[in-house]
Amino acid sequence: MKTETYPLAMPSELLTEVRRTAKETGLSLPEAMREGLKLGLPKLREQLAVGRVTNVPPLSPSAARRLYSTPDDDEAAIKLFMAAQVKSVVE
Repeated sequence: MKTETYPLAMPSELLTEVRRTAKETGLSLPEAMREGLKLGLPKLREQLAVGRVTNVPPLSPSAARRLYSTPDDDEAAIKLFMAAQVKSVVE
């Protein structure tokens, strides 16, 4: 396996946590960092990836009318709400 060295600056509190984790797991400091990255990257990607859909698609006008039609219907507010919804994220 080819490896590359990457200098990494980190706050002392984080380094302390990595050292504690390495000690508790019996891993070396570099192993603990590598394993932490492997375990944490999918979660990071899930929460912060650009291009992922962050909201449910807005209702179509006809679906909104069917769902929200009442005698005291507030159509203007519904239209504003729908217009404010995220439609898609440019990838």
